[in-house]
Amino acid sequence: MSPADTEAHDEGEIQLDTVDERSTTSRRRWRKRRVPAPKANPFWRFIFPIVLVGLAVASFQLWRTGTKAVLDSTDGTVVEVVSDPDAPGYQAFAVPTPTMLTLHIDDGELVGVTVLARTLLDSGGQLVLVSADLAADGEGDPTLAEVYVAEGAPGVERSVGALFGFGFLEVLEIDTVSLGRLLELAEPLAFNLLDDLISIDADGTEVWMERGGTLLDGDVAADVYRWRNPGEVDANRNERQVDLWESWLASVAAADDLVAATLPFDDGLSPYLRALASGQSDIQLLPAVPIDGGSAPTYVLDDNATTWLAEIADRMVPLPIPAPGVDVATVRLLDGIGDHAVAREARAVVARLSELVIVGNAAEFGLATTTVAYHDEASASLAEALAAQLNAEVAADLRLDEPVDLTVTIGNDWEIS
Repeated sequence: MSPADTEAHDEGEIQLDTVDERSTTSRRRWRKRRVPAPKANPFWRFIFPIVLVGLAVASFQLWRTGTKAVLDSTDGTVVEVVSDPDAPGYQAFAVPTPTMLTLHIDDGELVGVTVLARTLLDSGGQLVLVSADLAADGEGDPTLAEVYVAEGAPGVERSVGALFGFGFLEVLEIDTVSLGRLLELAEPLAFNLLDDLISIDADGTEVWMERGGTLLDGDVAADVYRWRNPGEVDANRNERQVDLWESWLASVAAADDLVAATLPFDDGLSPYLRALASGQSDIQLLPAVPIDGGSAPTYVLDDNATTWLAEIADRMVPLPIPAPGVDVATVRLLDGIGDHAVAREARAVVARLSELVIVGNAAEFGLATTTVAYHDEASASLAEALAAQLNAEVAADLRLDEPVDLTVTIGNDWEIS
C-alpha cells in the first residue's frame, strides 16, 4: 500500500475502487467489525414496565370517577332510565303524526291541493282535497291559486296550515308529468267519468274524452286530474280528483307488490299511498261554498264548513306540529294521575295549544293539582296563558338546561273534556 493510501486509512477515509480492482484481500481488510450492543439499563428492563401498568390503572380509576361524577351531577342523584310506559318517571319524545301537503301543478298553475295524514304504523290515514279556488283565509280574496302565483309553495303552505290548524312534515309540488309517472306504476285505473271532457281547438269544440266507465293509463289519468272544461267551476274538477284518488288507491291495494305499485321510498308520497291503500282510509272534499256567481267563483268556509274542518283536523292529526308562522310554547306533558284515558284526553288538548315535545309520567301518581311550570323567567307569560286555558296553577321551576319552555303536569283536578 502506498504512503498516500496509508495516510487516507489513518484519517478514516475509504477509497472507492472500480469493480475489477477490488480483491479478496482488500475487501477483508476494510470489512467493519460488529460491535455487540450494550446491556439494557435496569430501569428500562424492570421499573419502566411497572410504571406503565400503574399509569393504566390510574387512568381507569380517573375514568370511573369522572363517569360517576357525570351520573351524579343531576341534583346529586344518579340518573335512572325508566323504560316502562306505565311507571312513574317514564318520559319519551313525542312523535308527531306524519303529514304532507301536496300541491298539484300544471303549466305553473295550481290545480289542486291535497292534505294527507297517516298513522304512525302505516295502517291507514286521512286525505282531504281542497279547491285551488278556495279563499286563502277561508273568507275572501286572494285564492290559494293566486297565493301560489304570488308566493309559491310557502305561501300556500302557510295559508292551508292556518286553515287546518297544524303544520306539515313534508310539502310536495308535483306537476302533471310527474303525477302521470306515479300513476303508471298502478295502471290501469278504473274510472267512471260523469261528464264529457271538452277541448276547444281552432276548428271549434271537440270532445276529448266521453263520459262513462273506462280504464285509464297513468299519463291520461294525470291529464284527467288537471282537466277543467271551459267555463267549468272548480267544484266539478274537485269531484273528479276525489274519484281519481279513490281509483288510484284501489289499484295500489290490488297490486301484488305495494312497493312496486308506488315507489320504494320512505319519504315523499309513496309511504302515504301504501298506508292509505293497505289500511283504513278516508277521502274527503273540503265542503266550501261558492261566492260571486261568475263562471269561476271563489270558495269560502261558512260556519258548517269551519266546524267540519276543525273536527276532521283533530281526528286526522292527533299529534300535530305548529302551522308555519305560528309561535307556540314547547311543552313536556306529564301524567300525575296514572289514568290512561285522562292522559289521552290531556294530550289531545295540550297538543292543540302548544308544541308537544315530550310525554310521560310524573315522578309519582296521585297528584292533586294540575300545574304549568316554566323553566325560564322569559316563559312566565307563556305559562300563565296556557294555565288559564287549562284551569291550572302556575309554578316556577327555573332550570335553563330544560329542552322545553313549559312542563304541564296533570293532576286529579283535571276537568277539561
